[in-house]
Amino acid sequence: MPYRLLSLLPDTASPAQILAEEQHWLRDCARDGQPRAHLWQAPQCLIVTRKDTRLPRYAAACEQLAAEGWPVHVRDSGGTAVPHGAGILNLSLLLPRTTTDLAHYYRLLGAPLLALLGEYGLEGNYDFVPGSFCDGQYNLVIGGRKITGTAQRWLAPGQDHGGAVLAQAMLLVAGDVDEGTRMASRFYALAGAELRFAPGTSTTLARGIKWQGSDAELVDCVQSRLKVLLTRDQTPSL
Repeated sequence: MPYRLLSLLPDTASPAQILAEEQHWLRDCARDGQPRAHLWQAPQCLIVTRKDTRLPRYAAACEQLAAEGWPVHVRDSGGTAVPHGAGILNLSLLLPRTTTDLAHYYRLLGAPLLALLGEYGLEGNYDFVPGSFCDGQYNLVIGGRKITGTAQRWLAPGQDHGGAVLAQAMLLVAGDVDEGTRMASRFYALAGAELRFAPGTSTTLARGIKWQGSDAELVDCVQSRLKVLLTRDQTPSL
């Protein structure tokens, strides 16, 4: 059975509303055991973790960044602050909890994205990229640069469900990824943390394929292709 592709939320939905809706879908997945997929975009912003909200100057950082056109929102999965915007496409998989192996869910998340990169003639792999935002073993990397960041949130089993996993990826399709990297570093500088990220550690699909069209056109093409990859008639190996 393919992933059930969840409907896009209204264009007026804020990142906070999208993230909250995914938590409801995660509980639905835990109860019925059916894997779901959600493709979405957010306007220009930074999305940080719950841990980041405990930084000493978090509130002041949020106020300053909102004034600069980079409002801050909070997600429940792990990692670090990440930029979002028109050239970034997000994939969330909502999966029944069938193992305690983190890698298993990251591989499920990466599979359609690696297939997509292959269709564009790019060879991707999993690896760390020191200096990149939200660095981790299950970054997707092309040419030594990060093109996808990943994170997870687990819903523990309850009385009426077996638990579920929210696996999230942000695919850098187009846009100025170095500016996003700089703003993620700026958040930590303003919030009172030492964490910083290096320019040039991430790249985009547009750069990798030397795309000549508009950013929006490429995002639309990628989204359409991912819908096919996610809903084709094959069973995810849960």
